[in-house]
Amino acid sequence: MSENQQALAIYDDRPFFETALRHGVRRAIITQAKLAMIEAEAPKGLVQIAEAFGSKYLRPEIETACKRIVNLASLYLLETSQGDLDIAAKLIRDNTFLTLSRGGSGLLKALFALPEYALLGREQKARVEDFLDVWSLKDKPQEYRNLLAHRQNNALEIEAAFWFGRAMDVTQTELQEEDAEALAVIRTAILKRLVGDPDAPIENQIEFAQIIEGLRKEAKSKTKKTKIFDAQRAQEQVFAEPIPAKFSELSRQVLEEILTRDIPMILDSKNSLDRLVFELKERYFICAHELEDTSDYDALVSKEWAKHTKGKTDIDSLLTLFLCIAAGVPVKTSLPEKTAKSIIKKIREHGLDTQKTIAWIKSTAPHEKQEGLLQDWSDFTEEAPTYLMDDWDTNYSGAMRFLSENCHIEKSVKK
Repeated sequence: MSENQQALAIYDDRPFFETALRHGVRRAIITQAKLAMIEAEAPKGLVQIAEAFGSKYLRPEIETACKRIVNLASLYLLETSQGDLDIAAKLIRDNTFLTLSRGGSGLLKALFALPEYALLGREQKARVEDFLDVWSLKDKPQEYRNLLAHRQNNALEIEAAFWFGRAMDVTQTELQEEDAEALAVIRTAILKRLVGDPDAPIENQIEFAQIIEGLRKEAKSKTKKTKIFDAQRAQEQVFAEPIPAKFSELSRQVLEEILTRDIPMILDSKNSLDRLVFELKERYFICAHELEDTSDYDALVSKEWAKHTKGKTDIDSLLTLFLCIAAGVPVKTSLPEKTAKSIIKKIREHGLDTQKTIAWIKSTAPHEKQEGLLQDWSDFTEEAPTYLMDDWDTNYSGAMRFLSENCHIEKSVKK
């Protein structure tokens, strides 16, 4: 059968079963006796399908069942024959109508079994009956093929992710427990190969930041004649250790995506290290997303933040620092009582520039902390004026009590 004939068969507006049946009769592949058998068999199949999806006693259910059985048979014939009408006609000749419809149902069940998403956790699926209910009424072959291609790609990504995970000494169970995204694991493995450390995962955000910083330093050390991460050089680096052939094309696609999307962002000096980690970390698999002690990470990605906070992460110390910024005094993470009173006096004379602190947090604090810090500052400044601006509190007792409850105030030692 010619290519044009196949295309015609696939895109004919009529159900493919009908197209193949007519073709078979014209070519004398299908006899009148076979047509009679189909006519005799069809009602039984309609009743079975109507009963499976609704009721065999209602006329609308029987009419819908007619569409279902033809769609299922058409799907099986089209996918099995690949649009070749001679082959499809012979399949009609050699099989019962119910066999053909069951074949289509089998294809849909196999499609349902493929992963809906490229996630490595244990997928929670809906009922196969609900899937068949919807898809047995679809009569556009391309819809099936599009979904099949998508889910087959999901399956390939999942298989590749488990392989790359093992190569980085991460077990399948660990990846499933993390409900990791398949592409994130693959992307991580490709990046690690790119930087010459393929045998281990990215343990935490500090290591991820160090990888990004290392790439930037490498770029700076190159001469202008050398293009950092040239595609050919990158491929040689990534494929220096063998990758199974079935994952090669996918690996090349992921590598190209890293080179065209992530690397330009990393090498752009306008992007701070902190912002890069914040924007890129969800695209990669990092074993420990949360750090018990964030001071080392803060020092690495935001030097000004680390300089002023001095490694302090408790909210009392940070609110003290924010208060100093808003009051326009030298920043400290703890204040002697005498200094705190002088700040209260200044605030009552000149006010509290809350926006100055907000701007500082947005420009200096690690990105993943900013939302929480801004909320803490907002809560503080919503209540602060009641105490800090109270002129009736002439000895500052109420204001000092408020600061002692929310900031780090060093108590005076009585001699």
